Amino acid sequence: MIRPVEYIRNPPPAKISIEAWTEQFEKVPDEEIKRYTYYHNNDWGRYLFPPVLFMVYGARELKRLKLDNSFAALRMWGFVFNETERLFRAGQSDKKVIATMGDLGIIPIIIQSFPNCVPFYPECIWWTPFFRESTEMLDFATKLGIPEAACFSRAALSAFHKRAYFPRPEMVIASTGASCDDYSCIMQQVEDLGYEPLWIEIPLRRESQKYLSADKYENAGYPARFEDYLINEYKTVWNKMTALTGINNLNRLKDSIIKANRLRGMVEEMKNIAGQAENQPLPALEMMTIEFGNLYGYADMDEWINIVEMLLDLVRERVAKKVGVLDRNAVPVAWVTPSADPYLLNLVEDLGGRVVATEYVINQALVPVEENIDPFRALARAFMKSSLNGSTSERVKRITGIAGSGQIKGVIITNMLGASHCAMETRLIEKELQSVPVLAIDVPAPFGITEQIRTRIEAFMEMIR
Repeated sequence: MIRPVEYIRNPPPAKISIEAWTEQFEKVPDEEIKRYTYYHNNDWGRYLFPPVLFMVYGARELKRLKLDNSFAALRMWGFVFNETERLFRAGQSDKKVIATMGDLGIIPIIIQSFPNCVPFYPECIWWTPFFRESTEMLDFATKLGIPEAACFSRAALSAFHKRAYFPRPEMVIASTGASCDDYSCIMQQVEDLGYEPLWIEIPLRRESQKYLSADKYENAGYPARFEDYLINEYKTVWNKMTALTGINNLNRLKDSIIKANRLRGMVEEMKNIAGQAENQPLPALEMMTIEFGNLYGYADMDEWINIVEMLLDLVRERVAKKVGVLDRNAVPVAWVTPSADPYLLNLVEDLGGRVVATEYVINQALVPVEENIDPFRALARAFMKSSLNGSTSERVKRITGIAGSGQIKGVIITNMLGASHCAMETRLIEKELQSVPVLAIDVPAPFGITEQIRTRIEAFMEMIR
């Protein structure tokens, strides 16, 4: 197909509908579309398609969403929505697909040290029911034994049972201990389906020396022996992967850490300059998607790094030109806990908000990993900075600091109704954030965004304005 030549790679920044994006896609030259592939495969690795195609294939919520109009964002969304196909292609092309569950950010660095091994996070499928505007996966999880009053990550249980969203993994590595209670139960149900997880345990990080005064404290104030414990757990993963692949080369782990640091550095820079810019250079939905890519690169770390590099260049360019996608008077807010329904991020912006800071429970996927010490200790230290396994005050320390500086006018917390960590922690977070107004929203199941929720957000924006 020969396409018109009036293609503008980076038009003036805006959020546009799926229909407008499809019209814009028709102007993208064919050679540009063929240029980008996953797994470096030019035969079947293309992922750039008109966004409406993803809606036809099931992502029906796209018809309600507005997306950034840059080519870099198009490339990102094409890659993200291609993940299911990519995982099945991996299984068909002699790659080993490894499910990593519960730790959110560290285990994939180990898996990527082994050639032709592809890690992925089954819990990230919790967005799928919302993108598909369907409760089928959630309802089926209930039939499998996970009640409705549980985290939306229960969709992963349905995915394991149906085997339609990813191939059967060569190995399942599951985390327990100081991790999400709901998801720990879901992982046990996955084991009951006939999978054999390798269980690793996450220690609870206790910052206060009053608990273990005899221990030697280093780094962030936790007992040094906690690092030693995690090192043993990570070495168990390494040994299992060595047995699976026949490869045992620690230099590859060091290279994997360097690659992860490159990605983390770019994302941290993007978050910082976007949060401080005069106008928001990228919408909150795209920014959240970029941040979560740190976890595992959406099952192709090399191509994801290239995509983020293009996005960072775009953000730098827009900030330098002082242009963005929102009204300059949008109210700056922080967002705590990711929303299972992507539409809420669009809605907050539509109602006058601007997300300039986040706490998405994945701090361990943002911090740089030390490169000049034993790689297993470096990974353990990075993980001990996580939001999953410490106190509430430590989790929101970054947000409380920003609130104290006046950079934000309010905080939005999005809960999962019934999820144990939300029920236990939301009021504690509100208490930590007494210096700034807070709005807590229980995210409903698909089709549940009511006029009442919209009115609450709108009233909150007017109040803090």
